[in-house]
Amino acid sequence: MTITEFISKKQETWNELETLLNRPRDANATQLNRLGYLYRRVTSDLAVARRDFPQDRCVPYLNELASRAHATVYQTSPFKRGNLRQFLRFGFPTLFRENLSFIGASFLMFAVAFAAAYWIGLTTPEFAEKLIPERYVSHIKKLEDDAWNDTSAEWRNLFASFVMTNNIRVAFYAFAWGIMFMVGTAYILVFNGIHIGAVAGLCHANGVSLALWSFVSPHGYIELTTIFIAGGAGLKLGYSLIAPSLYTRKRALTDAARIAVQLLCGCVALLIVAGTIEGFVSPSELSNAVKIGFGAVTGILLFTYLFAMKAPDADASTKPQAQSVATTTHSNP
Repeated sequence: MTITEFISKKQETWNELETLLNRPRDANATQLNRLGYLYRRVTSDLAVARRDFPQDRCVPYLNELASRAHATVYQTSPFKRGNLRQFLRFGFPTLFRENLSFIGASFLMFAVAFAAAYWIGLTTPEFAEKLIPERYVSHIKKLEDDAWNDTSAEWRNLFASFVMTNNIRVAFYAFAWGIMFMVGTAYILVFNGIHIGAVAGLCHANGVSLALWSFVSPHGYIELTTIFIAGGAGLKLGYSLIAPSLYTRKRALTDAARIAVQLLCGCVALLIVAGTIEGFVSPSELSNAVKIGFGAVTGILLFTYLFAMKAPDADASTKPQAQSVATTTHSNP
């Protein structure tokens, strides 16, 4: 089958789905069932297009159409309809996985900058000291590897504030600055990767890594992952302006923003969890080993939630009804 034949055969289904998605959001049960059926058809078409015609413009078009349909079928007005719990349980992890390419790119930008700054901190600490505020350099040099909780409450609060407020600010900036054709998001991720990497490298160079990581570990997995997700949301916004596919830039940005904002809402929930842990566990008198172990557990739980949490398969239960609706729709155009 050629690409022309493929599009000609499938175009009617795609147009119908477009029409339903452009209707007001207060869809009835019949329309939602029809949307579910068309969504499954389009995702199947997308898989075929990716396999047989990976370079054709229909691939990004179908990808965007499937994303819009998914948001409507599974997360239509989650907050308005009181489905916040359902969104946090299943919708957010699903959006995370569907946008993993953007989130992965966000992680790589941060990680490369972090690794470079960490290496500089180890090999040329005098240069790394210029990358962070002098008061942090001074405190790092005064630390002992097992004496984080022997420092004054003022300094503990300062470092706690630095880690939490910095990551929250970075998350929102990484999202919002994506509108600058991804450049703003990339800048935020790289800049903060350098900043945090320099702190970590200097702690290592001064033999106090345990003091840093035992404090950061309990909440760090969640906070850093939140930065990467928010950065991915920002990259998605910027990419919609760079490569709008078959849509206008305004339309592509609007569609991308719907998904990006939902990702950011999930980030807010994660930041609440991270902030709670940081307030009660990170600065506590627990041993370093317990704190690092606690952090490892939060990381396992977080990634299990993001990668494995899936909504119960509603396809089997709704398919007969959807097929019935489909028959009715075709026989009564």
